[in-house]
Amino acid sequence: MPRIIPAYRQRKGYDQAIVTLRDAVSRRARDYWLGPYNTPQSRELYHRVIADWEANGRRLIEPPQVESATPQGLTIVELSRQYWDWAVGQFGQQDASNLKLMLRVLMRLCGSTPASTFGPNKLRQVREAMIHGDPHAKSPRRPWSRKYVNVQVQRIVRIFKWAAGRELLPVTIYQQLRTIEPLRRGRCAARETEPIKPVADSLVDAIQSYVSRQVWALIELQRLTGARPCELFRLRPTDLHGTDASGVWTYSPDEHKTAHRGRTRTIYIGPKAQEVLQPFLGDRATNAPLFSPAEAEAERHAVMHAKRTTPLSCGNKPGSNRQAAPRKGPGTHYTTASYSKAILFACEKAFPLPSELARCRVTDSKRLMRKETQQEWRKRLGEQRWTQVTGWRKAHHWHPYQLRHSAATNIRRQFGLEAAQIALGHSSALVTEAVYAERDMQKAVDVMLRIG
Repeated sequence: MPRIIPAYRQRKGYDQAIVTLRDAVSRRARDYWLGPYNTPQSRELYHRVIADWEANGRRLIEPPQVESATPQGLTIVELSRQYWDWAVGQFGQQDASNLKLMLRVLMRLCGSTPASTFGPNKLRQVREAMIHGDPHAKSPRRPWSRKYVNVQVQRIVRIFKWAAGRELLPVTIYQQLRTIEPLRRGRCAARETEPIKPVADSLVDAIQSYVSRQVWALIELQRLTGARPCELFRLRPTDLHGTDASGVWTYSPDEHKTAHRGRTRTIYIGPKAQEVLQPFLGDRATNAPLFSPAEAEAERHAVMHAKRTTPLSCGNKPGSNRQAAPRKGPGTHYTTASYSKAILFACEKAFPLPSELARCRVTDSKRLMRKETQQEWRKRLGEQRWTQVTGWRKAHHWHPYQLRHSAATNIRRQFGLEAAQIALGHSSALVTEAVYAERDMQKAVDVMLRIG
């Protein structure tokens, strides 16, 4: 069951915010005054009190000091906005997304706090909020893993390093924040994540009929080359280069994980991968991405139109939209989010939940049928059966980066560690050994059968 979080509320008869906490051992309750009701400062103080209470094992804590409503100097909100304006053009899509999540938590707890007073203790408060999550927020946030919390805390420290380098804050704040030790395995309340494993071919092949040919081509290329998904999204005909008489093509993406370090990434495309690319090379501008969501959507509509049985005089006509000017439409190339969602949707179609666990349709207050929300679905099933839903998804769903691990494992098994390192573009074989290429346990089994 999700842990119940005491509510932020207004004290009856007063214009003051209050929260009531209960000691987990003595069961004694205590009111904590937070300042004027419905102000940013009182809401931030509420989140800090909850974080301290959780970090203390839900034992009662000392009442916090209510900060001034008009702080002096640069606040955390102002600093975060300045850093975000600078960072947008510096980081890739994934890094920017992670940065946004971190800034959301930081400003939620300490937005009006003067940046000059932000020290190790406040950083620990923010870290505790990352560990425990916020299931009752407008956008619920699940608890983050230990490794991810450590990464996000270091992003906060780098903000103050950036501010010190621009003389916005004294360097002593950055130096103090560096004294925070990272969370250690088994010595904190943060959850641990399992290492990413290769995905079975049977799970991959099962979704072929539920994805577009563009998405399936990306999947096949990942399996054959070991490339990261983001390295293939912007692939254009002009980016493909042939090499001497070997018949192998090469592709060096402009944007990749280590591009900011001045390194070059080369992806080698053999005959099987070339067969995957051939249908997308004809009648296409040399600078146009090979895999276009807009083309996939147009092909889907054409198939639906071919199967149409309703007369054209009735219903929607080809080329018409439900909205005259849709706010969003399919892009010219895939993104990490759209590619992952396409695979997730296909996994749900290929491996539907058992009927007793599936989401139902309900009637709303206007007597209209709709799907039950995630919260309604989980409440109806209960925690025990919801665990079965989670287990089913874990066994049948997979994500794109598992394809890279599969390719690394296959290359290492057949051609050795050095070949896997080169194909994956790692500067050191230690990364390939430790993270990507699964060891071939069958060799150990064969040895034990002979000598054991």
